[in-house]
Amino acid sequence: MSPDSAAAAAVRLTDPAGDFLGSGFHLGAGLLVSCAHVVHGRPELTARQDGLAHPVRAVRLFPPERGPGAAYPAPDLALLTVPGLAGAPAVPLAGHDPAGDSTVLVRGFAANPVTDEIGPESARLTVAGLSGLGIRVQGGTIQRGLSGSMAVDPQGRVVGVVKATADGDDPVGGWLTPVSALLPLLPPGLAPAPSPAPRPAVTAARVAALLGAPALFQDPAARLELVQAVGERLGPGEEIRVPYHGHAAVHLRAVATACLHHRRPGPALRALLAEARELCGPHRALDELAALLAVDPEE
Repeated sequence: MSPDSAAAAAVRLTDPAGDFLGSGFHLGAGLLVSCAHVVHGRPELTARQDGLAHPVRAVRLFPPERGPGAAYPAPDLALLTVPGLAGAPAVPLAGHDPAGDSTVLVRGFAANPVTDEIGPESARLTVAGLSGLGIRVQGGTIQRGLSGSMAVDPQGRVVGVVKATADGDDPVGGWLTPVSALLPLLPPGLAPAPSPAPRPAVTAARVAALLGAPALFQDPAARLELVQAVGERLGPGEEIRVPYHGHAAVHLRAVATACLHHRRPGPALRALLAEARELCGPHRALDELAALLAVDPEE
């Protein structure tokens, strides 16, 4: 989803008389997110989207009470149940907070400074880093009314919720509540699936260490046979060129480097694995090498 299409999930929150309170956004299944300070103390609320008004049936505040401080305590979030929006556009959530120096796009509602009319509003902001009220953003304007609105990354995923502007008289920059504070509050099924762990890098050092685990490849003759067999598997003109070295670790690292720098490194590395298995048979280290290269163990 792009940042522009994410805007369709923005919702304007009002009291039943239509007085504007702030912004929110739809996560799906009629569940809205906003700031607790936007809706605290409001027994009746209405969510307005595309000119239609939908009553809010239930509100959960985190934390439930405001407390004595000037700012609503963290995480300053509200979950609102609005059955009438169950089929409305929804915005996806990122599984991580925005990185420093990244750009976020805020989508919500605010009073236009020229006409004073309530309408869609946006702001492009740069993430400065953690601050006392959450994540500090700067380089853009947060108009009054954007509290509770979504801050999305370039892929259109929510990475934060607008908490406050930095200056009520000159509303530039401000703070976001990070998405990591929202995720634990959501019902099962709405939080994004955790991102898979990144694959480890295929380096000459790692390949050589795994090749060196079988005792066979401590033998110089076996290493020389391995290099020859890889060349034969790759075919004429595709052989790897590896200077011999008496130290097994140094020699195997040169073999791995030759495969990684081959004109076709993928086939070269797979040939290296296949011939290593052919020479020494099953070995746990070679299974690890297969996983590192994303090769089927039976291949």
